[in-house]
Amino acid sequence: MPDAKRRYAVVGLGARAQTFVDALAGPYADRAELVGFCDVNQTRMTVHNRWIAESHGHAAVPQYEAGDFGRMLDEQRVDVVVVTSMDRTHDDYIVAALEAGCDVVTEKPMTTDPARCRRILAAAEKTGGNVRVAFNYRYNPVHEKVREVLASGAIGEIGSVHFEWLLDVRHGADYFRRWHRDKANAGGLMVHKATHHFDLVNLWIDAEPVTVYADGKLFFYGESNGKQRGLARDYERAAGCAAAGDDPFAIKLADSE
Repeated sequence: MPDAKRRYAVVGLGARAQTFVDALAGPYADRAELVGFCDVNQTRMTVHNRWIAESHGHAAVPQYEAGDFGRMLDEQRVDVVVVTSMDRTHDDYIVAALEAGCDVVTEKPMTTDPARCRRILAAAEKTGGNVRVAFNYRYNPVHEKVREVLASGAIGEIGSVHFEWLLDVRHGADYFRRWHRDKANAGGLMVHKATHHFDLVNLWIDAEPVTVYADGKLFFYGESNGKQRGLARDYERAAGCAAAGDDPFAIKLADSE
């Protein structure tokens, strides 16, 4: 254990950030110091500060607008940046953090396309900084047990793997009503969601694919598919809209404090 705590900043204070913020402000506060929040939305940062005060008695963390990311790294002497922003912005924050001498923990996917991947890898090689990609499926007890059994040799040598993952409607619909629905933001579900599944197989059999082929189409979601199944709702999407009352895919924002 190092004598001094490492100083952490979080960029992108949406729902996924809550896991990291809660850990840094709570159970890992003995080795980590939470020193900065950065987001395009002031309310999100304010709410996270309220949560950690109520849950952990943590002092308010300095808040910075997205355009002041570099200033935050400098002023708060940040050691590690946690990137939980929109996927298409990951590479900008990761590269800027590396060039400022920070290490990085980023939510999956690391980024959305090959050019951005190469940019991040080049920056990591140039600076010597460390980039870790957080895959929460790795820590599911069932998934950990699969790895343990396979590594023990219980089923013998592995010659091939057949892996299927069916995304349920509740989970799937959530992607198509948020920013993920635009491929420019998330690279599509083949990137944003299937990233988990490639990682699990790589982890379980301690190997990486040599070639990859993918094909897909919009089969269930989308306006035309919704009309075909009688699920389309022709109303203006807005919080509190009465017409959304019987929409099975509407998200009830007011249900979450």
